[in-house]
Amino acid sequence: MSLFDKREQVYGPETLSVGDFDPTVDGCYRNVVTIPLTVRPRRVLRVKVSSDHPVDVVVAREDRSSAGHRDGVMEAVLGPFDTGKSSSMGILLGVYKGDKAKVTVEAWTDRE
Repeated sequence: MSLFDKREQVYGPETLSVGDFDPTVDGCYRNVVTIPLTVRPRRVLRVKVSSDHPVDVVVAREDRSSAGHRDGVMEAVLGPFDTGKSSSMGILLGVYKGDKAKVTVEAWTDRE
């Protein structure tokens, strides 16, 4: 990474499994995965998602409101989402019960 590069990696890239069978949770499926992010205020967040099966993606703010969402994503870059005064945000990935997906997620912030 360059000394003057504005991009700051806040998550990944990491491959996750969504929709795994797990009898220890309600409904027996882990069809929603949450990813907490530590961000810096006054930046913009971008999220890159790549999946082998359509997934629903939500980017949430610190106050539990939705910054944005997209349904049925297989390959997309979501954002830019303003971090405002937040020091944390989150990503939620979901599939329908019984579906399974391998998802690669990457998130970064930029100064703009």
